Amino acid sequence: MLFFQPGYMITENDYQNIRHLDFGIGGILRFYFYEYFTAGIYGGSQRTNYHSSDSKNSYVSIGYGGPVLGISKKTGKLRYTASAFIGKATIRNLHIESQNNYMLVDAHFYKHSTLIYSPVLSIDYALSQRLLLTLQTVCLTAKPDNKSFYNPTIQFGILFNR
Repeated sequence: MLFFQPGYMITENDYQNIRHLDFGIGGILRFYFYEYFTAGIYGGSQRTNYHSSDSKNSYVSIGYGGPVLGISKKTGKLRYTASAFIGKATIRNLHIESQNNYMLVDAHFYKHSTLIYSPVLSIDYALSQRLLLTLQTVCLTAKPDNKSFYNPTIQFGILFNR
């Protein structure tokens, strides 16, 4: 479980370039094979709110998931993992150009399903045989509607071993 995911979203729509801090939540399930291989599933969501020309309520959110494959090395209480993720994502963007109190005067909603990929680098520290702390970095990358989407993220969490 990855429970704290601060990141920085870089994307655009037809009206504005968007560069803003975002936060999310997600999870990873990894299995280890032989001495150096890992495979599993990975997914989560990220969301950022940003200011547009006449509103503070515009947002971009992404939900994603898919398989992850990589290599892993355990040394004492530490495990180092380098893997790659590729999956499906849905990106939603409510861009509000003009708003009068709670009434939207000029707003645009974008929804894109797209392929997404990322390197996944992590360091796990074993608190016990069954409980680990993890620090993970990813850079979610996609090309929805021929527009760039990047979301470098640092993820903190707890992993459970069997």
